[in-house]
Amino acid sequence: MAAAVLLIGAGFAGGYALKGRLDATEIERLRGDLARMAAAHAEDKRAAAEAAAARLAQAEAAAREATLALQATKSALAATQKRLKEELHALPTAGRCGLSGPARGLLNAAIAANALPDGAAAFADADAESAADTGPSSEADVGGWIADAIALYGECRARLDAIRQWDATVNGGR
Repeated sequence: MAAAVLLIGAGFAGGYALKGRLDATEIERLRGDLARMAAAHAEDKRAAAEAAAARLAQAEAAAREATLALQATKSALAATQKRLKEELHALPTAGRCGLSGPARGLLNAAIAANALPDGAAAFADADAESAADTGPSSEADVGGWIADAIALYGECRARLDAIRQWDATVNGGR
């Protein structure tokens, strides 16, 4: 019986040792899998960061291009408006066109009442004299007011075009 207990004990010890070796092999295999997964995850994070940086650089470049295009358009609009007003004042006119100073003041106040961007608000500043002026407007005065409205519209359109240009570059115009 002692021999049987000894053999059973040796069997348990051998089985325990064999299981320990098998467990160690499995643990090493799992550690290798874990290391590969960590490396793959790190590579995915690096690739995602590079892609995000590329998208950001593209968006910034598109913003610079759109801003340059907007500034060029605004400069062209300002030059056109200046030329238009100079030509309006140089034209022979009938003098009076029936628009009174208070009417001009009302129109200017309507423009100024809308919250305009800083650049456009410069056109909307109502002339203090025009509200107090009771005399009729000349054709050149009315033409100047219309030229200001054209400039406001042109600047608004240029801003929208700059946004569209940026969006088309960054998002492919989706």
